[in-house]
Amino acid sequence: AERVKVAMQGTREERSVLVRDPNRLVSSAVLSSPKLTESEVEAIARMGNVSDEVLRIIGTTRAWLKNYNIVAALTRNAKTPVGVGLHLLPRLVERDLKLLSTDRNVAEPIRVAARRLCAQGDARRK
Repeated sequence: AERVKVAMQGTREERSVLVRDPNRLVSSAVLSSPKLTESEVEAIARMGNVSDEVLRIIGTTRAWLKNYNIVAALTRNAKTPVGVGLHLLPRLVERDLKLLSTDRNVAEPIRVAARRLCAQGDARRK
């Protein structure tokens, strides 16, 4: 209970530690903190050691998905759930799609879908 309270009202450093907490209540309390900034959310989306539940929450929050850097960080993260990553792919620019289509750290379905979207973009330009 105390960790949830600190997650909601703590400092930036405390939130960055608590977002990695194995307890889902604590890590999702960090995301509902009113002090959380978009730059912190972007940093969390880049982290490889957060739970997939945290990444799913970020990927389904419309306010955060308006920031392109957060969308790009989520799609590049290996721990992002495949369904969330596939949903975000059409929002990426072509350069990021090409990088993603060759990135070995992301899930195979995301890599294949990025390759397909690149091919569609190439076909449209011709």
